[in-house]
Amino acid sequence: MSTDAACPHCGHARWRGVRQHLQADITRFLNKSPENQALGDNFKRRLGALLTPQLLCLLCYRIAHALHLRGWRRLASVLVRLNALLQRVHLSADSCIGGGCLLPHPAGVFFVGHAGPGLTLYAMAVCTPVSPSPVAPASSGPQIGARVTLGVHSVLQGPVTVGDDVRIGPRVSVAAPVPPGRMALPRQWRARRLVVPTVQPAEPP
Repeated sequence: MSTDAACPHCGHARWRGVRQHLQADITRFLNKSPENQALGDNFKRRLGALLTPQLLCLLCYRIAHALHLRGWRRLASVLVRLNALLQRVHLSADSCIGGGCLLPHPAGVFFVGHAGPGLTLYAMAVCTPVSPSPVAPASSGPQIGARVTLGVHSVLQGPVTVGDDVRIGPRVSVAAPVPPGRMALPRQWRARRLVVPTVQPAEPP
């Protein structure tokens, strides 16, 4: 069995795939706001973006993930621990995250699971198996679709399935499947009548 068979997203075990997904991460970072877009996209801007904490986190993770798929598990775990030590971010080496990931405020993020492209993780967002151990297998963690956003202090626990284009609001805990195109919001927001339903269709990206 090839190393790619262990990963839902083809190419993660190849250095070419690592580069492509990292390029997607950088592109999303450069396009995250009108101010960033106005500065343009060139080599100098991409190099500067790569030196930001959020992209250094993703660089460490993507290399660790490739090493994990190639069987270099100890070296991969060293990079994961380095990420946790320097950036206070835990992205497990066996977790699979598609390209175009965005970590606006990476501190405190803990991710053990699988996610499609376009994932957004805000500060203190947590995705783990039922037992939130750093050595828990990613296959027992959340299975997240494409273009999903997890707000500050949001929690996804267990092998829950989250569809494409879902937005999880701040301080929301999810332990049940979420259909595509939905938005999960805190209860207190309902109480204040800012929005009525707990879950409603998400706006187009």
